[in-house]
Amino acid sequence: MKKFLDSALLILFFVGLSSNFMSAKIHEAAGIIFLVGVIAHNVLNRGYYKNFLRGKFNRRRLVNHATIILFAAGVVALAISGAALAKYFSAPEMNWRSIHLGAVIASTIALFVHILIHAARYVKGKIFYAASITAFILAVGAIFGLPYLDRWFHKVEVNRAEILHGEKLNVEKILIVYFSRVGNTNFPAEVDAVSGASLMLDGKEKIGNAQMIAEFVQSVTGGEIFEIQTEKIYPADYGETVQVAKEEFSNGELPALKNLPEVESFDKIILIYPLWWSTLPKPVENFLRSCDLTDKKIFPIVTHGGGGFGESIDALKNFTRAEISEPLEIYSSDIPSARKIIFEHLKKFTP
Repeated sequence: MKKFLDSALLILFFVGLSSNFMSAKIHEAAGIIFLVGVIAHNVLNRGYYKNFLRGKFNRRRLVNHATIILFAAGVVALAISGAALAKYFSAPEMNWRSIHLGAVIASTIALFVHILIHAARYVKGKIFYAASITAFILAVGAIFGLPYLDRWFHKVEVNRAEILHGEKLNVEKILIVYFSRVGNTNFPAEVDAVSGASLMLDGKEKIGNAQMIAEFVQSVTGGEIFEIQTEKIYPADYGETVQVAKEEFSNGELPALKNLPEVESFDKIILIYPLWWSTLPKPVENFLRSCDLTDKKIFPIVTHGGGGFGESIDALKNFTRAEISEPLEIYSSDIPSARKIIFEHLKKFTP
């Protein structure tokens, strides 16, 4: 019975890791069954916990105990964050998706180590070393591979009617300027709306990552939005857009803009842009060069896939005489739940 349950739990765990390739309902069902199975596993092995703190502790026992505790904490975090994401309870405004992904990574590493420790009882020599190397590779794969899968294979869907609600700030008239792929690209009807491609969906409407951030900022500040649009059309394929951007940097090209905002009546400008090749996109640079922003204050918000601010803040200082305020960086997968982060950041600059 125990061996059958353990095998079933292992299969369910790996089924759960494939969440990007299955429906949310199937993923939720697998998660619930897994949680029930983990509880049953611990009930069947309750005798082990009676001696959990008894006896001598050698290195292997310490590591085994640590992995059990880490796995238990991971499963609890998975259950709570999963229930919050599935809206089984009224959850506080937190980045539950990042918590869920972090818990998956921690649980996966703990599980691999736990299995390896128990395997050491039955296999020795070269087979054990081969198993150790395999477990190490799988653990590294979990650390780097799971965020990659989440970034490039998880379809991002939002409900603006829900996520735009929240606390507001009383601020002076403010201009919100953003540059996004949406509005500068002709996307086909069926396009992969994943965070890595800077896209998400509200129903059938495509939303750019920077566009979503701009709408969050507007919902917080009530500011006026301006979209940077180029005369040229960027490719729908993300990889091709990356290459076009590289050519712009290599050639020093400043893509022509369709129009410019009237910035005279604004003292504060929130500038939202993606990190391209670790710096400002060339259309954003052209905006900065084309507008007289002397004595104005710019609040940069950078969306990225892991590069943080890159060199973009230094570039901002080179291309404008405006005062650059403390910037905010938002990881692309975290954007749907970023309103609270944006509110707390902007709150620091209001009286």
